[in-house]
Amino acid sequence: MQFHIEKAASHDRDAILNVMEPWNMHHVPSAEMAELDLSCFFVARVSGNIVGAAGYKVLTPEKGKTTLLGILPEFSGMVIGRALQDARLQAMHAADVKTVETNADRIETIIWYKKHYGYHEIGSLKKVCDFSLSDVDHWTTLEMDLDAYMKTKNDREARRKTYIDRNDPHPLSTYEPLIINACLTGMVPTKFSNPHVPIHPDEIIEDAVKVFDAGARIVHLHARDENGDPTPDAKHYEKIIGAIRKERPEMVCCVTTSGRSWKEFEQRSEVLFLSGQAKPDMASLTLGSLNFFTGPSLNSIEMIERLAMTMKAQGIKPEMEVFDTGMINLAKYLERNRLISGKKYFNLLFGNINTAPATITSLALLTQALPENSVWAGTGLGQFQLPMNTAAIVAGGHVRVGIEDSIYFDYRKETLATNEQLVGRVAHIAEQMQRPLATPEQTRQLIGLEIEE
Repeated sequence: MQFHIEKAASHDRDAILNVMEPWNMHHVPSAEMAELDLSCFFVARVSGNIVGAAGYKVLTPEKGKTTLLGILPEFSGMVIGRALQDARLQAMHAADVKTVETNADRIETIIWYKKHYGYHEIGSLKKVCDFSLSDVDHWTTLEMDLDAYMKTKNDREARRKTYIDRNDPHPLSTYEPLIINACLTGMVPTKFSNPHVPIHPDEIIEDAVKVFDAGARIVHLHARDENGDPTPDAKHYEKIIGAIRKERPEMVCCVTTSGRSWKEFEQRSEVLFLSGQAKPDMASLTLGSLNFFTGPSLNSIEMIERLAMTMKAQGIKPEMEVFDTGMINLAKYLERNRLISGKKYFNLLFGNINTAPATITSLALLTQALPENSVWAGTGLGQFQLPMNTAAIVAGGHVRVGIEDSIYFDYRKETLATNEQLVGRVAHIAEQMQRPLATPEQTRQLIGLEIEE
């Protein structure tokens, strides 16, 4: 909720006293409080309504005094009090006031003045009527050196901000805009298991357009042949990427070099030699062998090195697929041997039967193990997709999502998913968490595509 501070107007008297009423400070005029001088009052407004007010007096050329300070209880904790106090101190400082006196009877208020403004106690005054706390019979008189406070204010605020940034930042203040990476097809899903899986090039192109419009900025592509079977044939990728570039030129296109169906380097690398409008921006690089229920994905260190070298030579950024911490160790090996460099992009995949489980512990372990200058996206396989997508958003990472990893929209496996629905759900969750989606330009900057390695 937004508020703003402004000088009080001549018609604000009743609204100011209404703010003071919950604190028993509305008896004006009285023996404790003279009639309000509205020329020396500031008010805080929310949606046009006064929710806080604070006044002051200039007693002598060098001495000032605060009068009332109150905020409606439902608006406490929003730093409105600090803003009002700062406004009246600034006004007194502009009038050449050097010291400021304040009377308070609430312990928490006295501590607040001391903590934030450097006040110290100089005495007490007997109350002459029931004003503020009825069970406290005196005011504690506080004084601050306004001149010294104003001279050091900027340095103190800068030190405080630096401390918060280093030790206790709010997550939303440090997180990057969210990148959604949509994996549309994969190697395994069929029309029999989910009629929504895009297999024909025209279907893949159509889904790529839909997920871009739903918020995805990277599309992870697998091609199928005329029979619907996975194929490494570059001509299919050429058609798909060329059409996506025509329809949504800002989309980042990533192709697979999967080891699940092909063992030969020539087959797995064929797509990396596309050029012109069909040249991929990124290519998958699975950093180790692993087992799925449907079969193994074989990735020898020699194969990984050759693929990484080819990507580097072709100016294609690796989309490194990680299923456990050992694969991150290999990424560091590749980096120290200069096979990868600069900004590194990782997909972290959880929930497979033979690799890292879909838990917060695993997510923390893998993200903490990543090398410096890394960007990561998280997902869960099957029923773990939604919880791990959400955990990735909360943890400040990015998201991989799509039918390749889960053919169902819900963990009870009652509703078959579409890629557009899966991307839209992640975008909605991000919106509810007040984390903006990355623009195409931000995406390329965040993953380092704008930098020539």
